[in-house]
Amino acid sequence: MVATVLSKVVAPALNAWLTTLQTGWAESPLAWMVLAATRREIDTTAAPTQTAPAAMRLAATQTVAAAVVNQPPTAQVTFSTPNPLTGLVTGTVVATDPEGVKPTVTLTTKPADGTLVFDATKATFTYTPTTAQRITAGATPQVDTVAMTVTVSDGVNKVPVQVNIPIADIPLVVRTDVPVTGAGAVAATGTRAYVTNRDAGTVTVIDTATSKVIATYAAGSAPDAVAVKQDGTRLYVASSTKNTLTVLDAATGAVKATIAVAKPTAVTMSPAGDSVYVTSYDPAKVLRISTSTNAVATTTAMPTGYRPTGLAVSPDNTRVYVTADAPTGGTSVLTFAPTATTTTVLGKTTSKATVLTVSPDNVRVYVGAEDGTVSVFDTRTKALVGIVPTGGLPTAAVAVTRDGTAFFVTDAAGRVGAFSATTGAILSAMATRATNDVSQRPGVAFNPDATEMYVTDRPAGVVHVVSLTAVNANPVAGVPTKSAPNATTGVITGTLGVTDPNGDPLSYTVTGAPTKGTVVVNANGTFTYTPTAAARHAAATTGATPSLTTDSFSVTVSDGRRGVVVTTIGVDVSPTNVAPTVTKTVGLPNGTTGVVTGSVAATDLDKDVVTYTQGTAPTKGTVTLTATGAFTYTPTAAARHAAQSPTATAADKQDTFTVSVDDGHGGVVATAVTVSISPVNSAPTGGSGSVTQTNTTTGAVTGVLTAVDLDGDKLTFTSATPQRGTLTIGANGSFTYTPTTAARDAASAPNASAAVKSEAIAITVTDGYGGTSTFTLTAPITPYLTGNRPPVAGTATVTSSSSAIGTVTGTVVATDPDGDALTFGLKTGPTKGVVKVDATTGAYTYTPTVDARYAALVTPGVDTDTFTVDVKDAAGASTTATVSVTIVPPSANAVDQRPTSVAIHVPDLLFYSQADLDKALDTLQSVGITDIRVLVPWAAVQPLPGSNDWSAVDRVINGAAARNIKVLGILNSPPVWASVANTLPLAGMPADNAQFAAFAGAAAARYKGKVTAWEVWNEPNAITFWQPGPNAAQYAALLKAAYPAIKAADPDAVVVAASVGSTIDWFGLTVNPVRFVDEMYKAGAAGYFDALSFHPYQYTTPFSQGGYMYESPISQANRIYALMVANGDGNKKIWATEYGEPSSAAGNDNQASYLGDFLRSWRTLSFAGPSFIHTLLDNASTDPAEASFGLFNADWTPKPVVSTVKTVIAENDAIEAAKNASAM
Repeated sequence: MVATVLSKVVAPALNAWLTTLQTGWAESPLAWMVLAATRREIDTTAAPTQTAPAAMRLAATQTVAAAVVNQPPTAQVTFSTPNPLTGLVTGTVVATDPEGVKPTVTLTTKPADGTLVFDATKATFTYTPTTAQRITAGATPQVDTVAMTVTVSDGVNKVPVQVNIPIADIPLVVRTDVPVTGAGAVAATGTRAYVTNRDAGTVTVIDTATSKVIATYAAGSAPDAVAVKQDGTRLYVASSTKNTLTVLDAATGAVKATIAVAKPTAVTMSPAGDSVYVTSYDPAKVLRISTSTNAVATTTAMPTGYRPTGLAVSPDNTRVYVTADAPTGGTSVLTFAPTATTTTVLGKTTSKATVLTVSPDNVRVYVGAEDGTVSVFDTRTKALVGIVPTGGLPTAAVAVTRDGTAFFVTDAAGRVGAFSATTGAILSAMATRATNDVSQRPGVAFNPDATEMYVTDRPAGVVHVVSLTAVNANPVAGVPTKSAPNATTGVITGTLGVTDPNGDPLSYTVTGAPTKGTVVVNANGTFTYTPTAAARHAAATTGATPSLTTDSFSVTVSDGRRGVVVTTIGVDVSPTNVAPTVTKTVGLPNGTTGVVTGSVAATDLDKDVVTYTQGTAPTKGTVTLTATGAFTYTPTAAARHAAQSPTATAADKQDTFTVSVDDGHGGVVATAVTVSISPVNSAPTGGSGSVTQTNTTTGAVTGVLTAVDLDGDKLTFTSATPQRGTLTIGANGSFTYTPTTAARDAASAPNASAAVKSEAIAITVTDGYGGTSTFTLTAPITPYLTGNRPPVAGTATVTSSSSAIGTVTGTVVATDPDGDALTFGLKTGPTKGVVKVDATTGAYTYTPTVDARYAALVTPGVDTDTFTVDVKDAAGASTTATVSVTIVPPSANAVDQRPTSVAIHVPDLLFYSQADLDKALDTLQSVGITDIRVLVPWAAVQPLPGSNDWSAVDRVINGAAARNIKVLGILNSPPVWASVANTLPLAGMPADNAQFAAFAGAAAARYKGKVTAWEVWNEPNAITFWQPGPNAAQYAALLKAAYPAIKAADPDAVVVAASVGSTIDWFGLTVNPVRFVDEMYKAGAAGYFDALSFHPYQYTTPFSQGGYMYESPISQANRIYALMVANGDGNKKIWATEYGEPSSAAGNDNQASYLGDFLRSWRTLSFAGPSFIHTLLDNASTDPAEASFGLFNADWTPKPVVSTVKTVIAENDAIEAAKNASAM
């Protein structure tokens, strides 16, 4: 085995040389010998062995005992974002214990204020602060908290943990100002605020969500009080000077009723909305009016001398409270049941009352007064429980928070203060006006959920909107998302893209509907837009503008806290259209003019107006088209004449043009119309022949045949077979008549008649279109010149033939009656190959083309080729010898020499195990590869003088032969004993060419019939493989020695020379392959090889794209072939015995692309022979490029390049099948 030989013979040199390989010779011949090919290197890297530190290998020798101390648990608290309306916050106490025990959490102390719900099982809680707490928090810059205490226990340790719960603040701020001229009294619902203008007699309507004025209603003269029904359907506007209560439709402003009330001073709604209460100052009474009938339901009289000024209804709708000016001075607070007609006294105030309200729990009545105080009465005991000073200015409004913990006071100057309902302490305050002017007191109203206060400011002409909840940020309109329109329905879905900075839930209202469809906006902010069918069809209009192809809709988005944003969404209207359907009618040609008429007709389901235009024009005539689709086709005279040709195809007898039918909405149908062309032709006339020259030496007569054709057709002349000579007629009508020797002998006889001195030959002239005529050519027969006779041609002989490249040798035989010396020259060459004729001896060498040889495999019988040789004597007399040669097909086991042959180079097969060898060969066959390049290293066979071990090579060659895989063997890698001195192992040139020739002959003899092609050396133009340095003359000498030795052992073997690599001249280490081949020829290499090999590697540029670079592989290959032609070897092929692309260069796909490009480009080159891919498998080389040339990964899994190779092989098979079909 080669591995054994190498280990015993080469190993000593190898061991000492490995370091050199790793540092200098990355592409050494030894590496190529061991790991295969010119671009592979030896990888001797071994995994380093590491020893663990001693400390890691010592066991602990001591154990230290320590007392175990239980560690206390710890806790952290997480909080949710507070609810902006209620302040509610949730939290979780997350307790952990170092020992892994699950701690328990129990509530120890609750917060002092607010409401806490604690779940000890889950350690979660919910805390709701009081409104008073939140207002107080809003007045401080820092985050206010309230404390509770929990105990965290692990069963051993109990740890108290104080939890500071954040309080969501309510800052008293003016959220916005709404311009309202003459702003007076105000009332509000959840969505609207209604403001009176006494001077204008109007009520202004404000959308509280957007803080915009949306309407102004006429409300009668001098309105100075207003109330609104809770459901927002009715307004009740009082005028104290006009003695009326006007009922308005709150949505439209329409007057629904006008009720007479004497000097109304206050108006308010019952909590249920079923009644409206109005005070009459004089006479002093309170009217309860039914909101369903607008009629007075109850009249409650005031005690004598009392005049009502203010009015409030308890939240539970059981009591009505009235402030009234007492006859003795001051103000009394009176109370009665809703249906009562008389009142009782609740209490008295020390100052004149201005306003009153009832607490949500119905327990307290708060009465504001002119002296800037608020008196608080207990409704159960009728006791005055407190008087709260609020700033010294008259009180304009009082409102109690829903949880009863605080109340708001607005004074005559528009100042707003918040006070504790428990202590009366001020919690927070703000001013809505710049001064404390009390001349024009504000009107005040709260919305139903007490989140906003509306304070009118008549001097400033605005309504101040005071926020009574956490600061709110409006929703933000972001970028909407939209799907592509549904191809069938045109529906677009998407999201509005609106977010809320506070995390508030959003609601959506379509406020601007689309005009070309419908939209549905869902509660989660998604939408579905559906265009109408008409809009979609309009959008398909050719050249449609955005007004047709787009639509939009607007959505108002609210956060429920008066934060509003309007977003407009643009959508594309998906075009749709049904293309027209087309029918066509085509008439027959007019017999005289050839004109064809017909029509193209369209129907359109969309009822669009269609237009007809000519698309592709006819090529053999002209066509005219009307607006209705009718057409007239007129063929050209040339087209009609071409249709008359006997060889005219169906395509010649018809013409085609297209008509484009357009519905104006993108529906364009191109309809092909095919019309028949009627044929016409005129036959040739006036045929004649004239002699222009007579050769008295040879007797040959030349002249010209003529005739007239009215159509201008190219005429062809043929003749009957002459009886006394030969007649050749050229394509242009020129002719040569050569009489036979017998005819000239007869014409040279004494008293020869005129009939003997000429021959009449019938000539037929055809125009190629069915027109023919005949005439007679009279050819003269010239007698011999006195004293000379022409040579006589005999039968050519065949000396040898070879299946290597199909060469046939032989000799042209001729004699001269006068004994003159003869010369031989090629007259007409063969059509299926090339031939060389020796001018002196007549010896010839014929080489068929590769295509001709492979065609001979499939055609029936024996294929032949013919050439003629002109044999001349010294006096100039000549004769023509015709030589027929047999085309030798390739043998069944020959390496496929066609450019479509895809083979492979696997140099390391010698080192495969038997299982891997079998797998490799079977895998190649599965890919479709049937030819292989195999290393036959001299050093492995004869490592020592006189030794012969062919076993490693036998295993590979026999395995290939058993599978009918054709083999190209590489002869190189000399053993040390046979190399020149002072060279690296396996890289030196042979010291004795005769010894190498003996090895080559032995290899050819041993593998005759199994290895049918031999490559003499690998890349001798590089020092890597030819040392002491590349030298073309030295290599030519080796080739001259090897070629005859191989041919002697196997005459049919193909000898492939100079496996030159694509490189450049570089410091004597490499030689440009073009120069190397040129110097080979100069050293006499011609005649000593059957083909030339080349390795066109280029990792960074596809083979086909290298033409612009002078030294690219494709450029070098063309220049090498030019040298072969110049040296008479143009009939020989260049074999690409190695080409590959590493996948490390740019990935597996790049490898597949490069290899596909090379194989497809190489097969198109006129000089190309087979191509060999390098290589089968990736290997473990440390060089990424060297490791990744394989078609398969190292684990035998295929790379993408395998699919490419299979595809190219299939393409090549189709190319060859077409050639074979043509040859048949």
